[in-house]
Amino acid sequence: MRDDFAIKQVSGLECIYLSMTERFELDCFIGHYIKTRNLRAVPEIERILRTTLEGYPGHAPVMVNELNAWIDRTLGYRATHPDFTQLDEL
Repeated sequence: MRDDFAIKQVSGLECIYLSMTERFELDCFIGHYIKTRNLRAVPEIERILRTTLEGYPGHAPVMVNELNAWIDRTLGYRATHPDFTQLDEL
């Protein structure tokens, strides 16, 4: 890891890194997660995610792919691709 990345990182889940130079603020990450998992219809999904994220065991810097995988395993969600129809809809 580059020294400047280690020095400039934000602690905790205040932000989630997409790369060494790009990051989501927590609210943006949650919105993106909901969109990519097609969870808009799930009641109180934002509260569920925030509560779940309080128990995240990782340490800063938090990378988006690691956090996505942890939430997916913890809550059982899967990413959806907007260009493909869900199998249930066939």
